[in-house]
Amino acid sequence: MDTSADVTLIPVKTSPDAMRSDLLAGICALELAPAQAAFVGEPSAMAQVALAEPDRHIFAVTAVAQSPALADSMPGALGGGRVVVGMGVLHVGAARSAGWHDNEAAILLRGFLVDRRVQGMGYGTAATEAAVELAGNLAAELALPALGLVLGVNERNAAGIRAYGKAGFGDVGLYLGGRSGPQRIMYRPFDAF
Repeated sequence: MDTSADVTLIPVKTSPDAMRSDLLAGICALELAPAQAAFVGEPSAMAQVALAEPDRHIFAVTAVAQSPALADSMPGALGGGRVVVGMGVLHVGAARSAGWHDNEAAILLRGFLVDRRVQGMGYGTAATEAAVELAGNLAAELALPALGLVLGVNERNAAGIRAYGKAGFGDVGLYLGGRSGPQRIMYRPFDAF
């Protein structure tokens, strides 16, 4: 069911302390589908690494719960009916780790996931599109030469490849250095809004 999801990406590091605590609690409570564990790290571990490294910009994907049942099933309530439904990390200067030709021309999206309890509701596509905009804003804020967002998705992750394609990412090649096997390199320029 596509809800034409209304999502907001909230940068965690720059959030006020009280909100940061709620965002991190929501991130740590995210659940992966069993098949995803091979492709994505554990949310709490990814959050700890991102918080410790200045070039990693972690964000929480939040949405207004469409039903009381959703609000009750998703920990990480933020007030106003908003709950944490996913997370991601924008990693500056690391695009080559996904097979991109250089570290400066793109920002790397890594650790991106949507909770298994809300997959198929449109949150992933909406959040991926919002991540491109967030990365473009980050590039402008930091005066980076990056022109787009790049990511690596495991070749066996057909659902992930389809989801990123639906969000406007193009498949630009193969990368053999992935931790879980061959990766498709996918890219979307910032100006493709």
